[in-house]
Amino acid sequence: MSLFTPADGILRTNTHWDDLQESIFKAFGTDAKFGSNKDVKDIGSGRGFMSRMCLVSPDWITKTDGAPEKFIVKICSQLPMQECHGLDETGYFTSDDFAKAFENDVKRCHNNEAQLYELLKKYNIDDIPTPKIYFTRMYSEENPLKGYIIMEYVADGVPLHIFDNIKPESMLQPLKAIAKLEAAATKFSDEEKEHFEKNPFDDLFEKFFNKQSIDALFTMMRSLGSSRLDGKIDQLEKIVPEIIDIDHIKNVTTSLGMKKVLCHGDLWSTNLIWRKGEKNLELAAVVDFQTAHFGLPTTDITRVLCACMSGKDRRSNWESLLEKFYTYLEKELEKHDMPYTLDQLKEAYRQYFPLGAFLIVPMIGPLFQVVNTSNDVEYKAKVEEVIFEKVECLLEDICEFHRENKQRSGDKGF
Repeated sequence: MSLFTPADGILRTNTHWDDLQESIFKAFGTDAKFGSNKDVKDIGSGRGFMSRMCLVSPDWITKTDGAPEKFIVKICSQLPMQECHGLDETGYFTSDDFAKAFENDVKRCHNNEAQLYELLKKYNIDDIPTPKIYFTRMYSEENPLKGYIIMEYVADGVPLHIFDNIKPESMLQPLKAIAKLEAAATKFSDEEKEHFEKNPFDDLFEKFFNKQSIDALFTMMRSLGSSRLDGKIDQLEKIVPEIIDIDHIKNVTTSLGMKKVLCHGDLWSTNLIWRKGEKNLELAAVVDFQTAHFGLPTTDITRVLCACMSGKDRRSNWESLLEKFYTYLEKELEKHDMPYTLDQLKEAYRQYFPLGAFLIVPMIGPLFQVVNTSNDVEYKAKVEEVIFEKVECLLEDICEFHRENKQRSGDKGF
């Protein structure tokens, strides 16, 4: 049995109703019993590849104080990636060999997220917009197959995709959340911080960015279906070995004289849940902390700007948004020294942009494929134009920032 083979549990995972009932008892007491009409729905299709997002309607036999009408169970699983056959023309990412090599990494990422949620709860850090966490179950030698997190269902949440561009003024909210996360880590003990010293992405990087996987990624990018991107994709392919120099990225904090900060690690469109306010979008929750780690301060900022904004808005506003973010961090860290200067932050953005943006581009293909299943021709055309504008700008800017970084490296020794 494994995380990448279908099982007889909930939504073909290894987790069963009895497992959830036992966990719910621990969270809400033994009166919180599921009814015979309990139900579960998969609400995560097209939004992630390392878990099943299960919306549970428990049909409580007796209603217990604090027990919600519905809740989310995030079950760690590789099945979503295995089911993406139509989105992986080479078959590399959906192969059993890749899944076997990836399984332990998936488990570590799950435990990483669960650990962070437990620490936020321990220190009563409730100003970071995250769902309420009711229960976490981590992997261990004694529990090799059933890892999950039971959390609040944000009923009025609006999950936006990468083709739903966010305006600059609304992007201030995720930037505030990033500042609060960095500040939250000042409360952790040294021993607790050690858990996040290693970036889970380092191990994933070797599996996702070897020659075979890179070839598969470029095949996927070209499958977007527009010849207008071919020249830019060809240009990116020539320089990608230099862009994915992970050792360089690891050394940016040191070379610039910055301190590492607690990063979300995978902050992009699908990991933000919004609400529709009277005038603007309101950030309801940041989710999926599987790759949380102490690392380069612009890791989250770069990726979220690349994923959530149009190319035009990102280009026009990235510098002013970083300046706003810096004021937020100063406020959050009023009793602590700042871990870097504003100039260092801007330079780190430039240094990280080629890799950070490159990590976003391949994720657009699978989501675009989901849109293509729609019968709404007008909707598909609109989404296609949004995606191509975003991707075209990202491809151009990856190459341009890389060129400028190389020039400055020769001049300043970065």
